[in-house]
Amino acid sequence: MNQNELNPGERIDLLRDDLTDVAIWLKYRHSDENFVFVVDYFHHQKYSKEIAYVVILGPEKERRRAIRAAATLAIEALGWRIVPGGGGDVIDAQPDSTRDLSAHERLQAIGRVQNALDQTKRPN
Repeated sequence: MNQNELNPGERIDLLRDDLTDVAIWLKYRHSDENFVFVVDYFHHQKYSKEIAYVVILGPEKERRRAIRAAATLAIEALGWRIVPGGGGDVIDAQPDSTRDLSAHERLQAIGRVQNALDQTKRPN
């Protein structure tokens, strides 16, 4: 297996953890919006840190696009690549439920995503 590849179990756990943190961060940034956040990946992407699409459902088009842009930046800051031209079957991945998380856990998630975004803004 290539060193950039993950086994399927590691990959889906890592993806869900990252999606959950991004979902918490998005809800913090867009608390006035009611939306659903998921990503799609092609079947062959299941061994790498690649996804096909970031999907936001719910608000009107301009708000949806703004939230999707923020989500895309955040997911990329956490090390995922968006590779939309893969073709084939698409699989949805959703964040884990955040309903039972403590305020401390939410703050940790927000901080983790914000730190990743801040790191991408700094020149090397």
